[in-house]
Amino acid sequence: MHVGLLYTPADIGKKRDISIDPHGSEQMDLTVKAIEQALFSNGHKVTRIAATIDLLRDIKAIEGLEVIFNACTGITNKMQQANVVGMLEMTEIPFVGSGLSTHIFGLHKHISKRLFRSVGVPTANFQVFYTGEEPVEPSLRYPLIIKPEHEGSSLGITEDSVVHDEAQLRKGLEKVFRIFNQPALVEEFITGREFTVGVMGNDDPEVLPIQEIIYDTTDGKGFMTVDIKARDAVGVKCPADLEPEVAERIKDYAAKAYKALYCDEYARIDVRLDAEGTPYFLEINTLPGMQPEYSDFPRVAKAAGYTYESLIQKMLVMALTKHKEK
Repeated sequence: MHVGLLYTPADIGKKRDISIDPHGSEQMDLTVKAIEQALFSNGHKVTRIAATIDLLRDIKAIEGLEVIFNACTGITNKMQQANVVGMLEMTEIPFVGSGLSTHIFGLHKHISKRLFRSVGVPTANFQVFYTGEEPVEPSLRYPLIIKPEHEGSSLGITEDSVVHDEAQLRKGLEKVFRIFNQPALVEEFITGREFTVGVMGNDDPEVLPIQEIIYDTTDGKGFMTVDIKARDAVGVKCPADLEPEVAERIKDYAAKAYKALYCDEYARIDVRLDAEGTPYFLEINTLPGMQPEYSDFPRVAKAAGYTYESLIQKMLVMALTKHKEK
């Protein structure tokens, strides 16, 4: 088949990665090369498509394009990840990945958390602050963690993002408003083990082996900051060591969360497990990283028996099947 490989150009990635993730643009480049090679190995013709504001015109100019593999995280910022998908939907060409509404739900953390709750998936109590002047809801219990409401890659999360009183909370809120110019999501910080769960499929999704994120602390208070992410300063274990009934509960919730957001092809969900064994679903990544031997999603897919080449091919087939059924 003739496959278009849509990606964020490295020069744009470098501009976006300043003070965020020094490895980001390199990972983006390695991911594009890996997907391209996997497509070649499966016998496909590949045309790279750099994401720009002229995307629709550029796609129209490519002859014989049959399907698009979307590896684009936006043009100038991550929020445009959804805008790019909206443009792809307008072409009516099949593409790998979820639709516009799913990316919007996933990028706005408080919306995804409300959708989780609507299908019975546990998530920590939370409040969205728009000005920093709002009273703190009585239901919230310290410690709390403060996050920019719609950022990814742990952007805006630092060691002082976990707060223990209102004075620290107000200071953290002011920092988010000043630096990111967006609302802040404040949620109860769940002390305990952390996991990530990959889900793949459409109508009957497959939940992949659960991976544990291991911090260099044994008190359950470690969490993913932008600094830890940039330094790759965590360990991972996949499959995670979990009691079978706990693992099944997490997988069941993951499938429900995936369906609640109408995800297609693949997504990855972050979870924390408290001392009582209750899994709390934190957020969902509707366009997870795909760098082989590094990104979480291909790692958990490998644990399920998929080679990188077979994983890419399966995603392509699922996208085509989805388009035909519609």
